[in-house]
Amino acid sequence: MTAVAAVNFLDRQILGVLLEPIREEFGLADWVLGLLTGFAFAVFYASLGIPIAALADRFSRRNIIVICTGIFSVMTAVCGGAQNFWHLFLARIGVGVGEAGTMPASQSIISNLFPIQSRAAAMGLLATGGNIGLMLGLLIGGWVNEWWGWRWAFAAAAIPGLLLAAGIWLTVKEPKRPYNPDEAAGTRPHVVAETIASIAYMARVPSIRWFTAGGALYGLTGYGLYTFMPSYFIRYHDFSTGEAGTVISIMTGVLGAIGTFLGGYICAKLAARRGLHWNGWLPAVAIVLSAPFMITMLLSDNAWLVIGLFIVPGFLSSVYAGPTWAIIQELVSPGRRAMAASVYMLIYNLIALGLGPVFTGTVSSVIEPYVGDQSLRYAMVAVVMISLGGAFAYVMASRSVTRDIEQLRSRR
Repeated sequence: MTAVAAVNFLDRQILGVLLEPIREEFGLADWVLGLLTGFAFAVFYASLGIPIAALADRFSRRNIIVICTGIFSVMTAVCGGAQNFWHLFLARIGVGVGEAGTMPASQSIISNLFPIQSRAAAMGLLATGGNIGLMLGLLIGGWVNEWWGWRWAFAAAAIPGLLLAAGIWLTVKEPKRPYNPDEAAGTRPHVVAETIASIAYMARVPSIRWFTAGGALYGLTGYGLYTFMPSYFIRYHDFSTGEAGTVISIMTGVLGAIGTFLGGYICAKLAARRGLHWNGWLPAVAIVLSAPFMITMLLSDNAWLVIGLFIVPGFLSSVYAGPTWAIIQELVSPGRRAMAASVYMLIYNLIALGLGPVFTGTVSSVIEPYVGDQSLRYAMVAVVMISLGGAFAYVMASRSVTRDIEQLRSRR
């Protein structure tokens, strides 16, 4: 499942390091780049996750993952054949359609295999797939673009997913569930009614609302920053696409993967010994520590100082993922875990992935007449400030999560 998450993020994030050559070839403004990287992908990725999650709660999650991985890999290759903005826009929609089904099914499988005491660590390992995929996307996209151009970079990125889909189909079995989906199917409402019921239930639980808000607000900052981070290094520090991809891949890929896993592992230990409120406190602390380093980094003109300052936010960039995914799975019944993951991802991706790049690109275009070529830098500083709202939401989640879980267990 971690490997699936890795190729998912590889195909999703490779566009970031290719934005500058695509911008130059098609003559695009920053706000259009934000639309291409955010809206074109996020709307379909987020909305289709709901019906696919409903299928994952009933049918083989392994088969859903195999099919979806094959689809987004093929559509990534199609991106390389785009002849204009609209071709690329439609191809990115296809990538979003394929990637919509992998994460809810993966989280459901892992929740079946790990109890709450160790689930945050397991989810933390799953979340490292995003860092690994980001690292591979930056490296493959950056260097293949320099050697053969951005079109071949998309083609190269599609190969790992196709191989992985075949490997899962041939070697992985569907894990057993804590309930029988065939027996449960007769007592379940229609998919639409079940979806509405799941959303309504999650909306009534205070800690789910706060955890979702925290993840979405911090995710908006993350996607708003890291989508344009290669452009930041290229424009302000004269890096090539390969150099920018290498630096960012080390910080957010290698260090970020270590921080993501350790975040989940430490949270699991703290939650087991001191209480589940640490699922909220740990992400809040990581966000607050990251913000001043990131702001100072974005405003610096010294490339080596920038790289040094990047270490802390790179390491802490995805600490929130494991604790958030794990606790939301515990706040719903086992038969709705894929749906819960999908509802969370729906809100998260519409806000974070859908608005993050658009926000940064739009602010950059709006202030460009006043600050000139420094506009992207200041737009990225502005999006960092939104993350502090995410930290506040996580603190609020920590205050209600224990009570909400006790109420759910008493109803069971």
